[in-house]
Amino acid sequence: MSLEINTIHNQFYIILGKYIKARINDTGDASDVLQEVFIKINENLGSLTEESKLKSWIFTITRNSIIDYYRKNSNHKKSELTECMMQKIMHETDFDTSESLDCCLMKFIERLPEDYRDIIMDSEIHGIKQKNLTEKYSLAYASIRSRVQRGRSKLKEMLLDCCSIELDRRGNVMNVTSKKSCSGGKC
Repeated sequence: MSLEINTIHNQFYIILGKYIKARINDTGDASDVLQEVFIKINENLGSLTEESKLKSWIFTITRNSIIDYYRKNSNHKKSELTECMMQKIMHETDFDTSESLDCCLMKFIERLPEDYRDIIMDSEIHGIKQKNLTEKYSLAYASIRSRVQRGRSKLKEMLLDCCSIELDRRGNVMNVTSKKSCSGGKC
């Protein structure tokens, strides 16, 4: 098996970060848990025998790290909220399937023209408000808004050209697969 921690980090960093932040409200604590997860992955990567089980193995490490966080910070007085969150996390069996689209999306964002790529990364991935990007890019708000809209449009076109995206009846992503006709890489 030829897995490297850098490859795993690049593939799972955003997914894990979002997953952890959705379960731990404190941003600093969530970042600490994310760092702990990658330390555990690095230390135990040699124990993974089947590459096909990588995602579920990483999910288990992440879920257990979040549970450990709540246990460590409960100070022996478990609140109903803490207990409820721990029960919810213990019963999760995998990452949200829509998060599998995040890795695919990152590959397409990286292929956007530079005028759109950085602004899309900042607004859509890093969550920076468009109005706050006017200073960073020395552009008028209307120009930022226009680039975000055009960048989204280009991303949608690229995704639909290369990926089959299966949605449930509510519009949630169920599955993402690469089309054979795609020349730009896999989802």
